[in-house]
Amino acid sequence: MTFTSNKSLSTLSAVRTNVPASIRNRVIELGETYWLSKKKHDGLPGRADFDPLDIPALLPHIVLLDVRRDPWDFRFRLIGTNIVHLLATDWTGTWMSEIEHMAPPSRIFTSCVTVATTGQPLRSETPYVGPHRNYVSAEDIILPLAADGTTPDMLLVFIEHFAKV
Repeated sequence: MTFTSNKSLSTLSAVRTNVPASIRNRVIELGETYWLSKKKHDGLPGRADFDPLDIPALLPHIVLLDVRRDPWDFRFRLIGTNIVHLLATDWTGTWMSEIEHMAPPSRIFTSCVTVATTGQPLRSETPYVGPHRNYVSAEDIILPLAADGTTPDMLLVFIEHFAKV
């Protein structure tokens, strides 16, 4: 499968809470499609396979996590601007275990361990927890990245938040 860059997708700018109409309700689908386009025939894509210039409209919705094994932990390497705005905190550089509501055995921590262990994507929907009362839920997909094509060493997460209707 080849990812074909949609001209309107590649020319959009990041606007904090306003998801561009061309990708609204499609962040997860477009993120997964892009990841699949980078997936190797017999293995997982690595961080080096991704070019942020391919998906500028999706960048505000990305979280990139470093994977540490033994003991498990995940460091926030990159957090998109929409995510930072909606969380009202920039956790870049912080280990997940240092964040009270994300530390084990939280659902997000457990999901990250599952993806890092299995090498399989995981999609979920959760209630929105944050300072913006007009948001009610979030959908995400956690995608494994592996420099060696086999053992996940990073996780790529696409997140879309949904406001009350």
